[in-house]
Amino acid sequence: MAALAVVGGLAVPAVAHAAPAGSAAVSEVKVAWAEPGKVNISWDEAAGIANDVYLEVSGQQAERIGTTTAAGANELVVPVAALKPSHDAASTARIFVADPSTAGARSASFDRYIRGETGMSKAMVRGALQWTFATDTAIDTTPNDPLDKVDGSPVTPVVTRVKAGTAAQCETVSLPATTNEYGQVPPQAGAYTVDLVRSNEWGEATAASVRARTATVAFNTPASGIYGAKVTMTGSFVLNKLKNPAAGDCTLAPDSVVKRHQVSLHGRNSATSAWYGIGATIADAQGKYTFVITNTGAREYRAILNESADGLGIVNFQSISATKAIRATPQVLDARFLDSDIALGQQPNATVTVAPYGSHQVALQFKNSSGQWQGLVSRTLVNGTAQSGPFAFNRVGTHQFRWWVAASTSSQGLPVDAGYTYPFTLTVR
Repeated sequence: MAALAVVGGLAVPAVAHAAPAGSAAVSEVKVAWAEPGKVNISWDEAAGIANDVYLEVSGQQAERIGTTTAAGANELVVPVAALKPSHDAASTARIFVADPSTAGARSASFDRYIRGETGMSKAMVRGALQWTFATDTAIDTTPNDPLDKVDGSPVTPVVTRVKAGTAAQCETVSLPATTNEYGQVPPQAGAYTVDLVRSNEWGEATAASVRARTATVAFNTPASGIYGAKVTMTGSFVLNKLKNPAAGDCTLAPDSVVKRHQVSLHGRNSATSAWYGIGATIADAQGKYTFVITNTGAREYRAILNESADGLGIVNFQSISATKAIRATPQVLDARFLDSDIALGQQPNATVTVAPYGSHQVALQFKNSSGQWQGLVSRTLVNGTAQSGPFAFNRVGTHQFRWWVAASTSSQGLPVDAGYTYPFTLTVR
């Protein structure tokens, strides 16, 4: 006959029932799995007697978990929740079946252990969250008890993310489970949260939760700089999380938790060439960062917030700024007349030294009476230096001159634009 289960939390009564004449004592109390999520409790008892069934947990008061009628079978099927699954491996329990004529009988001890919140190492590797749980040091104090299973405790990553085609609608997806104590969440399209849910015969428990954040990276650079001089680049980033996925709100929102994250600077020689690393820096607690580099010629730059894992149950995707180009103009080391104050009829001689120290062309110019720059002589640099050589210039007064410097290639193979030196003067008396 079917048993009648009544789940409750009552203390063991002093007297359960009046014993009928000739009743036999309860014995051989056994527990076994009836089906997933349910436990069968059975016992031997010759006479038909109503019985109360109790859960006895070490260190706690016994609780009645059900009764059977005198006409019913000597068994009771209860859900695992009635046996109080525990994260404490040392917590043991027994089933006590009360008999009105005797002291009743007890089952063998058994644990109801499911590992709970677990220490975990984590890393973000090419967009995938990699996780490893710490070794479980729990000791089975009831080895080979009747309810032990050898199926392991699979872990299922349960991901909550923005549903494709929506701006803020959440969807929850269970990824394939693993029986290993390590695994990964493949790269996702954006920010998400993941619960790593452990399960065994005693139910489910969230072993760890992680939220993955994206970022918006701002990057500011000058349009051009002097070859060989320092260039300062600044920027900042904002980390973004799902606003409240537990409540179904997957709006992308700024996260106030910002640590000192690493930002890398990449460069490339042209729009079609490969990116390469130049340097790295640590942003401040507000997400602001600065790079100071030497301008070695025209190239493109980008700032990258490196993927990372924080110690707060957080991982961060790699996020890349917009690309910025910085040109280079010649560095003028010297531009002057060897003698800047001459008498009428003397021939002046101008000199110039520029970097890169190449063999490209330069041309000496002066500003005429109309205010226009007018070419005088052209020369080829030798290791970045040239002289005009003496030339006739019979104009009394003080006049402005400059050198035009042709485009060149730096020693790093990067282009340097054509440019001009600063103006310098010649006085003819």
